[in-house]
Amino acid sequence: MSRAPKRTRPSGRFDLRENLWRISAVLGALLLLDLGFYLLFNLPRVRSLHGLEEGRNSAARNLRGTQARCEQMRQKLSQFDEQTGKLDDFYTNVLGTQVDRMTTIQKEVRSIATEFHIDPRVDRLRLAGDGGAGMTLFQITIPLVGGYPNLRQFINRIESSKHLLIVDSVELTGAREGGPC
Repeated sequence: MSRAPKRTRPSGRFDLRENLWRISAVLGALLLLDLGFYLLFNLPRVRSLHGLEEGRNSAARNLRGTQARCEQMRQKLSQFDEQTGKLDDFYTNVLGTQVDRMTTIQKEVRSIATEFHIDPRVDRLRLAGDGGAGMTLFQITIPLVGGYPNLRQFINRIESSKHLLIVDSVELTGAREGGPC
């Protein structure tokens, strides 16, 4: 009988069944090392990343709010510039100064007087003083001959002028002899 050769285990070979506890201990140690690495290095970075994301989102909200306020300020500045231009135009073209606008105003008053068949050569011009805010006040006296409807239309036309003309007073005198009342 021949004997079957006895199996012997080579000395450098690894057997999983025999070294299970050793393998589990090494894997457990690696797991603890990995957990320690995560807790010491990765977790603070993850928290920092979340903080940065929240800061970014907050900054984006603030930026949108600031952009909206900036757009409102641009609109208000545009309105301010527009109103300043209108105010400058009002002072320059409507009110004017005595030197700059007197001739234009006189021409307009004479034109209106001619329209109502009033002799424009008999008007009297008198400087009435400074009205404040860059205005120069002056008084024009024009005799008007005619009836009440003519007077009403004349006053309406004067007060609807493109210049700031104000009828301060109207003096009525009696009718001429033989003329209408």
